[in-house]
Amino acid sequence: MKTILRYDSKIQLVLIILFVLTLFATLFSDENFIITILLIEFFLIAAVQYSLNVIKFFSKKYLKTDSRKIYMFLSTYVVTGFLILIIFNSFLADELKNLFELMVISWMILSPFLIFQSLFISCSDSKNNVKSQII
Repeated sequence: MKTILRYDSKIQLVLIILFVLTLFATLFSDENFIITILLIEFFLIAAVQYSLNVIKFFSKKYLKTDSRKIYMFLSTYVVTGFLILIIFNSFLADELKNLFELMVISWMILSPFLIFQSLFISCSDSKNNVKSQII
């Protein structure tokens, strides 16, 4: 686990670059297969970033900065809402489905922000970790 946390910013950066390259590939291709890969990569980025940040949030080794607290609040809102939508989709009333449609729009707006916020937090953690090892 320590190795993954040591290289988390590089892992995230590789996943983001891979996602952007796949996104460009979808622009030049009509294949549904590439769109499926794009969705898989997106959820892989989300799962990796959320997992790493939850581990760091509850670890005493990492500072609970305002940036991390905001990230955890917003990403938990997205993850919780998404899971509720998946689990209860067939049971939801039409009014609640309309509410979830609005939530999906907010998730689409928040997702790029959360991706880069997580990368920023991880880069900041690596710089602070290197400084603490030197001192």
